[in-house]
Amino acid sequence: MAIQLGRKARCELMEKKEKRVSSDIEKRLQHFEDQLALNKLINSYHWRADHFEWQEWSNCFTEDAEFDFTGEFGTMCGRSNIHDICKGNMDHVYGAMQHVIVNLDFEVTGENSALGHGNLIFTALPDPAQQHLNFQSGGRYNWEFKRTSEGWRISKARLDFIWTQGENVGAVFSEPQAATG
Repeated sequence: MAIQLGRKARCELMEKKEKRVSSDIEKRLQHFEDQLALNKLINSYHWRADHFEWQEWSNCFTEDAEFDFTGEFGTMCGRSNIHDICKGNMDHVYGAMQHVIVNLDFEVTGENSALGHGNLIFTALPDPAQQHLNFQSGGRYNWEFKRTSEGWRISKARLDFIWTQGENVGAVFSEPQAATG
């Protein structure tokens, strides 16, 4: 025995279904927009460092960010402190740098929070005219992000280098410690 709905009831059911579908599409669209924005933020973060654009680079962080660069520059707190320490330790040592970031993965954990990680290969040339004299290292990043009025920003970052190669001119970075077991 089929139940027949009146025109008004059918219209109400259709409206509810359309709202659910619309809400689902909006959530999925927001997810993709957040993923794209986080990816763009991290790409800008590395691009700016490669071009010694330290002020723009530091704007990738929240004002109260923490950057844990254990074994290197320590834990830096605050956007301006992160800027000053990183620029002060690297700007005068290298003539060219390249950060290659791969295996990026982001997870939006709330309306205004996200997590992420990626692998880094860093190459630096003290003198770009002598490309055979380079320094390389590889490491792993872990990030926490906050959505701000400026968009997504890094609120916490941790970088652990796991290998180095070449001459560490200026001793900017320490040698990774061997794992003990």
